[in-house]
Amino acid sequence: MRIILSLIVALLAATSAFAEGELGADTLVQSLRDKNPEVRRSAARILATYKVPESVEGLVEALADEQDPVVKKEIFGALHATTNENIEDDAAKWTEWFNKSGGRFAKTISLGARRELDNYQRFLTISIVLNVLILVMVIGFLVAFGAMASNRMKAMKELTRQADILIKEGNDVARKSGSVMEGLDAKKNEMMAFFSKLKDENESEIERYGDMIEQNIEHRMREITMTLREKAEKELEQTFNELKEDLARRIKTSSEEQKDSLLRELTKRQQGFLADVEAHTLFLEASFFYISGKLPDSIRVYRKLLALKPDHYIAWNNFGTILRDVMRYDEALEAYQKALDQSPDNPGVLFLFATVFALQKKKDKMLEFLKKSIAFDGEFKDEALNEKSFKEYWEDPEFKDVAEG
Repeated sequence: MRIILSLIVALLAATSAFAEGELGADTLVQSLRDKNPEVRRSAARILATYKVPESVEGLVEALADEQDPVVKKEIFGALHATTNENIEDDAAKWTEWFNKSGGRFAKTISLGARRELDNYQRFLTISIVLNVLILVMVIGFLVAFGAMASNRMKAMKELTRQADILIKEGNDVARKSGSVMEGLDAKKNEMMAFFSKLKDENESEIERYGDMIEQNIEHRMREITMTLREKAEKELEQTFNELKEDLARRIKTSSEEQKDSLLRELTKRQQGFLADVEAHTLFLEASFFYISGKLPDSIRVYRKLLALKPDHYIAWNNFGTILRDVMRYDEALEAYQKALDQSPDNPGVLFLFATVFALQKKKDKMLEFLKKSIAFDGEFKDEALNEKSFKEYWEDPEFKDVAEG
């Protein structure tokens, strides 16, 4: 601050002297040695404007020491304007020219030009003073801002101190609660170890018991299937015996041609009964596999059943549902179509079609078949609102119109 104030005082003194006519070309030449490059550049520009011959020597000397390229450019311009010499912008060449010429060139300048030169000097001095004043204001602002920042730093330090106190108190609470948590963790670990041991001790027993239950269920289902099959075979045998007796009576009173017809009819009925018994047995077996979660086995048995009884509507229906559950959607649709062929416009099959289309993200087809199903049986409205296949569409306005309308 002291340096800045001293500079202001000196500039004000220079301005006063300039106003009294004490400053001229010599002052501008001296300004070429100023520390501020803006002062040097402005002095060289003024000398270039008024072509002061007395300044040539000072310009050449200043050029030899100048480092700022912008100031150098202004000094070269002043030399060209003042001397009218066509010399390259090279300090060494200008020095050589001045030494040879001895500075012999026109040294006159008009009184008016000298007056204008003095006016520019005054303007330059005032500009420098104003720049310095602005610099002082900026520095003052920075000092004030620094004081404000210092006050804020003090406040932050106080907040930090209070925060440290709170953190210390929190740490004390955490230490006190830590012992409690450690005790709880210890109890928790003891309980977990106990349950783990209990699980290990009983896991094999539970698995064995589960296997036994599954085996018992499978065995029981097979017993039921075999019992039903034996019962069907006995009923079939009894029916055959009755048919044979009836046919025997009819044969005694029939011609040879009628005898052959009756035998063919008997054979056909026998084969039909056997096929029905086999189909019934396969249906029970496939249903058992499906209930047990053995879907591949269930699919295999259903294929065998449908090869034997291709007109078995319920088998096609169940077969399609299993294929849907294993995400074989195209095959499921084919199976449902077979069921629909056996039972046209069946609302249950139409509903199952809609579930597959929902899973395939085919909204239009899904809505089409769902509408048909509900049109035949309104009970399927509730089914639609609970069937997980439609879960993605439960909030869909079009679905709601169909299921809730």
